[in-house]
Amino acid sequence: MSGASTRRALAPVFALAFLASCTDAAQPKPGPSNDVQAAPKLARDAGAVLLGVSAYDYGLAGALAGQQTRTVAAARYGTVMRGTAATISAFNATVLAGTLDRTGPIREKLVPLADGLSDLARDGQSYADGGDPAAFARVITDVTAGWQRLRDLSTTLPKDDALQGTIARGMSFVVTSKSSTLSTITTGPYASAAEAKQALQRMGSPLNGSYTQTAPFVVRIGPYADRAGADKASAGLTKQGVINVVTDEQSYAFARSGPLPDAELWREPSRVLEVRATSRKIGLSSDGSWVVTGSDDGYAALFNPKGTLTALPQSYAGMSVLQFSVDGDHQTFAVGGQVVTFLAVPTGQNIGDGMRFTGAATQILFVPSTRVFIAASTGSTGLAGGGPGLIGGRTADGDPLGDPFPIVTPAAGARIAASDAGDVYIGTTSGGAFDIEVFRPGRDSELKTVARVAGIGSVLAIDKSAKFAAAVTDQGTYRFAVADPKTLTRVAGGVRDIAFAPDGTLYLLAQTSLAAIGPDGTAKWTAPLVDGRRLVTGQRVAVLDGTDKLLVFAPDDGTAEELGVGGTINDLTMSRDGRVIGVIVDSRRAVLFTLP
Repeated sequence: MSGASTRRALAPVFALAFLASCTDAAQPKPGPSNDVQAAPKLARDAGAVLLGVSAYDYGLAGALAGQQTRTVAAARYGTVMRGTAATISAFNATVLAGTLDRTGPIREKLVPLADGLSDLARDGQSYADGGDPAAFARVITDVTAGWQRLRDLSTTLPKDDALQGTIARGMSFVVTSKSSTLSTITTGPYASAAEAKQALQRMGSPLNGSYTQTAPFVVRIGPYADRAGADKASAGLTKQGVINVVTDEQSYAFARSGPLPDAELWREPSRVLEVRATSRKIGLSSDGSWVVTGSDDGYAALFNPKGTLTALPQSYAGMSVLQFSVDGDHQTFAVGGQVVTFLAVPTGQNIGDGMRFTGAATQILFVPSTRVFIAASTGSTGLAGGGPGLIGGRTADGDPLGDPFPIVTPAAGARIAASDAGDVYIGTTSGGAFDIEVFRPGRDSELKTVARVAGIGSVLAIDKSAKFAAAVTDQGTYRFAVADPKTLTRVAGGVRDIAFAPDGTLYLLAQTSLAAIGPDGTAKWTAPLVDGRRLVTGQRVAVLDGTDKLLVFAPDDGTAEELGVGGTINDLTMSRDGRVIGVIVDSRRAVLFTLP
């Protein structure tokens, strides 16, 4: 909707002044206000829109300027602006309804604000459709004008500290654009890229010259800072018999200043690390500051909190498990597949004794209270008759642990989990049932039976306090109190994954839904999915939906927010403190998100 049409749509149907009769002795009585009643909320809604766009403008300007911190890719910016346009459309519909038959100073300032947001929506969609820098420059202008109009509106409203805080914060994200005219010389077209290359060479291969690799095959020289320089170079080419044309184009440079909009851009990457090609695994230290990635060729890349590669140890095969010890004065990490090795931070040097399995390790966890690594694997084939699986244990420094290690399991292997108290739980399938046992490393030499669940087990989860456990088998999903296995209850059919949040909520990931069950055992909410594949929990629950969509859900009502991943996700993890989500994207980038 154009600014002019919006103004027509928001024009009053009528404006009637009512004057009360008065006498020489009586004072005029004020009549009821005919101004916009819902203006305070509308102002806050407009502030939320402008704050979001201001933050994303800051991120895109940084990306276009080649910066690395709190940037937003152009494609992601376009997606956000399309959603913002829909929000603005709904906002303007509300303004239209709220300003009909209304007059007064609030209305006179609210209508131009709505008009300007319409312009913002149009220009934002224009950039989303074509990535035109001129459209982004117009968005920046629209936002600046929008903040000024909102400030003007706020002067007519009751004092609102929250609104004033939004205005101040939004205007602190300063984004500017500077345009200039650049001239370019074009020759051709030529029959092929090879012919265009030869033509460029005959011109002396100027440093600012290039040729296109696809049709139409042309040579471009420039750009030149001014038309005079381009015309001079063009005249020189004409003397050589080279037919050419000089064209002028607008060029834009974007800059930003002010505080980092961390709170507004939490859905966008807080860090992006370029890693080895074919990287498919990622691990995070307990606070998310250190990152380790594993590639198909066996290299483990260790990055420090500043994003610097500090070690690149190599194993004999690809990585199936990665795990840090808890942060401390002497931090270590474990990596591997069929052989799991232990390495020091930050050197990446081998320490202690590695663990060798008959098949690639399927799980590894670090138990902070006892400071041990526990890893499990299937047999050589993972099938009955393919040899037994194993569970191994090492100290944080890689030293072997005594009984009950190594623990022999059926060929299909075991599922392992641990509580904050230090108890390790093991689930194995035998005789058509999933047996769950527990022991304390360093204290117990034998395993104690906890519960027996019907069916072939696939997932085991324990909450941090070891109060509740849950298991998935081919017979369904079960939850029970660890202290009383008789409370075993089937809470759902078979699902793909389960996990307990720090508050004891149990999340059930199915292909087409995510469900939350509260600590009291009652269902809290269910959210739809397209293809739920992976699940991690912390301050929020995060789900890999398909291969390229990462969703986080609000724990109270299941409201979903999509994170700006920007590619195919190969692996997903979360730091132990529940604040940082890490993913491998397109097998070549480690992308981190910091939750608010």
